[in-house]
Amino acid sequence: MKSILLASASIVAFAGAAAADGHTGVSFTGSATLGFNDGDDPTVGDDGFYWETDITAILSAELDNGITATVSWDVDVASNDGDDNLGQDLSAGDFALSLTSETASLFFGDVGPAADSLWESAGDMEADGFSANDGAETYLRGDVRFLDNYNLSLSYVVDDDDNDNDDDEVEQLSVALSGAVSTFDFVVAYQEEELDYISPDADFNGDEIFALSVSSTFAGADVTVAYADNSTADLESFGVEVSYPLGPVTITAYYVAEDGGLDEDNYGINLAYSEGPLAVTFDYVDEQDNEIISLDGSYEITEQLSILAGFSSDDAQDDDEYYLGAEYDLGGGAELIVAFADGDDEVGSPEYEDGTTVEVSFDF
Repeated sequence: MKSILLASASIVAFAGAAAADGHTGVSFTGSATLGFNDGDDPTVGDDGFYWETDITAILSAELDNGITATVSWDVDVASNDGDDNLGQDLSAGDFALSLTSETASLFFGDVGPAADSLWESAGDMEADGFSANDGAETYLRGDVRFLDNYNLSLSYVVDDDDNDNDDDEVEQLSVALSGAVSTFDFVVAYQEEELDYISPDADFNGDEIFALSVSSTFAGADVTVAYADNSTADLESFGVEVSYPLGPVTITAYYVAEDGGLDEDNYGINLAYSEGPLAVTFDYVDEQDNEIISLDGSYEITEQLSILAGFSSDDAQDDDEYYLGAEYDLGGGAELIVAFADGDDEVGSPEYEDGTTVEVSFDF
């Protein structure tokens, strides 16, 4: 652990010292949202209005040795968060530092672990729950590309957001290799077991997991076969996924055989139609005997105006959800949304809030 922390510190020192010799740049992007919703969203104030402003800062330097050093982070400038105020104490997050080249890269901060960054599943597999990163842990990850067709990624958690509790210090190694042999693509991924640490982030999984997937194309159909073994939970998944384009329709289906105390297998089908201004997607999945059905559609009336509508049913929620919305491109990164949704939260593919919503957003 100490050697890894020293290595991460040297990354920062190297990037700062070497940047003086290369081309440097500082850029900012941002977004702002103002809206009204009459539903039961707890983040909306009593008067129904909500707002949020964020800024992303990016510092980069092209070094003389072919390496690009980049540092980025997000700053939350203003958000009501359910309170009627126009500002907040500035808070920064999503910090990431990287040194990248054509053959090797090093990442530090709020970045994805190795297995999650390369893994390709075959449908909904219960045993392939690799850790992801949602900001609660700090990762050090190295990526290497070699022999043109192979990518090796290695990551380690070097810190967590509970630094005062040494008993919960998190340590998890993750490694993944992807490549191509003839017409076959493959991914091998592994993460070690870490059960002493309880993360506030639901995306962290302390189980030991090994997984392998192979994909190729046969007679125009994309086929993926995958196997995952969660040795901690004693779960195994074997899945097959096939995707085939048929004119304007793409058909994707998968079946996953589950073993290790699970009563049911997982399977699903997706039909995606897209032609001209009309796009329609139908999904049916059965996840451990829980049926989920969704239908989403959009129609582009003009280049600026689109109409969206959808319906979904989830056995676990024992409730149906639907939405109808209009999105208008105001130009220059601005957009107006008027929508009505009936559901718990983030209804449908557009993720509209329950109730009537009027929102204007800006990207800078």
